[in-house]
Amino acid sequence: MRETIAWLGGEPLFATPLRIVRPAFPAVEDLVSDLETILDSGRVTNNGPFVVEFERWLSEYLGADTLVFCNGQTALLTMLKASGIEGGEVIVPAFTFPATVHAIRWSGAAPVFADILDDGTFRINPDDVRRKITDKTVAILAVDPYGIACDYADLDEIGRDRRIRVLYDSAAAFGTRLGGRAVGAFGDAQIFSFHATKAFSCMEGGALCSRDPTILRRARALRNFGQVAEGDFSEVGLNGKMMEVSALIGLKQRSGFESSRTVRLRSVARLREGLETIPGILVGKAPRGQEPIWLYLPVVIDEEAFGLDRDDVAAALQKENLHVRKYYSPPCHRLAPYLGHRDDLLPVTDYVASRILALPVYNDMKDYECDLIVQAFAELHAASAKISRLSSRDV
Repeated sequence: MRETIAWLGGEPLFATPLRIVRPAFPAVEDLVSDLETILDSGRVTNNGPFVVEFERWLSEYLGADTLVFCNGQTALLTMLKASGIEGGEVIVPAFTFPATVHAIRWSGAAPVFADILDDGTFRINPDDVRRKITDKTVAILAVDPYGIACDYADLDEIGRDRRIRVLYDSAAAFGTRLGGRAVGAFGDAQIFSFHATKAFSCMEGGALCSRDPTILRRARALRNFGQVAEGDFSEVGLNGKMMEVSALIGLKQRSGFESSRTVRLRSVARLREGLETIPGILVGKAPRGQEPIWLYLPVVIDEEAFGLDRDDVAAALQKENLHVRKYYSPPCHRLAPYLGHRDDLLPVTDYVASRILALPVYNDMKDYECDLIVQAFAELHAASAKISRLSSRDV
């Protein structure tokens, strides 16, 4: 332990910032030859050979037909539009990145917020979903927070019983394994993001996976301006096509992805082992039989036990050059566009959102980085009484 933490005048624990994301991309030399091929061909977009091959691989990896998009948000919007939700209500967790809920509104439907489970997994509560269903409900849009897969079986059963769509925003969950296989092809449709922040990245990109031929047919047209054949515009579409360069980067990521998954799982296990020894830290967990990709490692700060509240912890870690995020705070039902909804009473969501921190997890994370993160929390807890005394004098 150091004599003094950075908040109290010591040197930062990290000499250079440990940022919330450390993007992982193929080496430039591994891209040059294929990039020259793309540029020489003159076909840089419009479903060229690299996009076709990327979709083929994704369909095999995810276990169902898959379409790729220019980004995950466009994939999400297309999934909602292709599912026919316009004019209805869509049940969605408030504990998510706002893009999920914005997409519902953009698609002409109304979000109805459901609470999350009180079990440390931060997933939508199927029982609260059941309570929120009305004759206006057309779909459930569940989220895989931090890459932790939802209770697909229970949610899919709700959809079948109530004859409503079940859709999954799995933006953070590409590479998560459930029962030994990659998650994909659950519900009526499922989307993934390949943004630069994700464990598997094309720099920017997304995918829609489904076994429903109607959704796939509509989605294919919607991403191409609504065009089902040349000159035949059957939908009000947009340009959602992925560029060849993005598909190339995705294809180059394949070979190292399993080793990256292993590093992330090992790093989270090491972080968990250390953090769980510190009072006042609840480390997010995965349900039995599941291996999340862990986009971030979520922790909940119990102020009474730790000695400081979440906001002070985040500020103190920033001084140590350790970057964390308050994902997902504030929750969506507390954001300006959604104030006044009838579903304001989400006690678990509000409790977690006021105490949550997301810690960095990388494809190439080093053991010493994990150990320094644990040390930062341990030293901060040890100094919490002194910090509180100093803070009280400043009031």
